[in-house]
Amino acid sequence: MNALQLTSEHANDFAVITVAGELDLATRPDLSAFTRDVIDARPGTVIIDLAGVTFIDACGLSALIAVKRHAREQGTPLLLAGAPPVVLKLLRLTNLDASFTVISRSGAMSPPPGCSEAASHVQAASPLADR
Repeated sequence: MNALQLTSEHANDFAVITVAGELDLATRPDLSAFTRDVIDARPGTVIIDLAGVTFIDACGLSALIAVKRHAREQGTPLLLAGAPPVVLKLLRLTNLDASFTVISRSGAMSPPPGCSEAASHVQAASPLADR
């Protein structure tokens, strides 16, 4: 069993949650509880940095959907950053890529107003591949 590593950094009106390891049935409760605590603190915008995700299955995807739902209920914008190919592929196959705001190092997509500093932080801190 691979442990899921979760950390968060807070600055101004945003929080960056860094996820490393596998997102699956075993780690879903950890991701859910951790992100719920961060979102409930009302940081403004939450960015989930997925650059360290090595595996994701349907349960991991379901966890991300639940996080998105909770963020929406709290009125908190949620962005996914640095999604590796394994995550992007699953999002595309399930047509959920249109449901999530995904940002990458290339900055091809502009973050919502007020999130440019957060996006810069994630881009500088994460080994994201240009897409």
